[in-house]
Amino acid sequence: MAKEKEITPTMITGCDLLDLLLGGDKGVYGLPFGSILNIIGDKSAGKSFLKNEIIAANHWALGDRMAWESDDTESGDTFDTTRLYGFDIHPADRRIGSKRDIQDAATIEEMDAKVSLFLQSIDKDQVGIYAVDSLDGLSDATREAMEAGRLGQLKQNKEVKDPGDYGAQIAKFLSQQFFRTKHKKLEDARVSLILVSQIRDKMNAAAYGPKWEVSCGKALEFYSHTRVFLKTVRQIKKGDLVVGAYVEASTIKSKTPRPYRKAYYSVYFDYGIDNIGSNLDYLFDLVNDKGEIIKDAAAAIAWDAGAKVKDLPSLTVWLEAQGLKDACRQAKKEKTGNSTLSLAWILEWVASDPDRALALDREFGKEFSREQLIEMCEKDPSMREELTRRVREKWEAAEDAAASHRPSKYARG
Repeated sequence: MAKEKEITPTMITGCDLLDLLLGGDKGVYGLPFGSILNIIGDKSAGKSFLKNEIIAANHWALGDRMAWESDDTESGDTFDTTRLYGFDIHPADRRIGSKRDIQDAATIEEMDAKVSLFLQSIDKDQVGIYAVDSLDGLSDATREAMEAGRLGQLKQNKEVKDPGDYGAQIAKFLSQQFFRTKHKKLEDARVSLILVSQIRDKMNAAAYGPKWEVSCGKALEFYSHTRVFLKTVRQIKKGDLVVGAYVEASTIKSKTPRPYRKAYYSVYFDYGIDNIGSNLDYLFDLVNDKGEIIKDAAAAIAWDAGAKVKDLPSLTVWLEAQGLKDACRQAKKEKTGNSTLSLAWILEWVASDPDRALALDREFGKEFSREQLIEMCEKDPSMREELTRRVREKWEAAEDAAASHRPSKYARG
């Protein structure tokens, strides 16, 4: 009997909408292990948060099957990941198959060596993630030598100067050495490389072109499987305090059949990415493109798949069927002096009596607030699975509606 081929898991993100965005094809959720993901964004766009979320999601999904290394080249990842995710993503005593502690890389050459060491440490039955946060925090051997030269010039009371490569050596190293020697090894070892990049203003940008760019040259763009751009759409506040952000993620490059897609999600500084809340916002259209919660929609959401729409005509028909229309009109006249029925009044009058409210729920489906649905999903795994399924169905329905559905040009029956 032939041995079944092992199915390699995909690198998930901890966010269903991001998994759909990065998957880029029907039934594909997340990126294949062994690919290169470039996370791009301005400061405070949640780049490090997303990097940590990806590591945490795959750690809890795969356990010992997934190895990782978070290379904090900027020394800026100060998140308490033990509190957020239940384990330390960036422990101080990392060894990566070595007897000595491995420190965060300071130069591009050190990072290259660390990636090689990490690849050697991966077992055949494992997958891995190596994350660099960020490429902008790395120096190179040439710069280190320049710094030493400047110091020597200063001590000798000489004019302090150097040729100044302005990052050209890093881009050259990535292009001619790092990516060329590593991209196939990463794929073979099923180790995903996550590279975080900070944007900078683009000098002499074209009128209709991008106004930003990232460092490290064209090789990063060429070898990346996916490049995702993060932008904070709105800060989430509780009172006067900023507690999170509503983020737009867009694929500006994707080696999939569905590039140039967008997804929106919420992230809270003391929690991480809110997968459930983001799913509900998408499924029930609770958030506009500015990241603002639509209050009317958030106040009453029908969870049941077969729920009927509550509008004035449908509720009026229901009142007549229940023999309650005249009583509803009379109650409104006594309270307001006007017997004309409105949607708001019918809902208010029905809710004032438990028996009427129960009958309405049986006919139209029970409604909940956004926060109630979040709490229900957190307590009920089957409800979370149902939410994920519905989100995927809605995403695929939108893709199907946008597809050309034209017959194949060559393989026709």
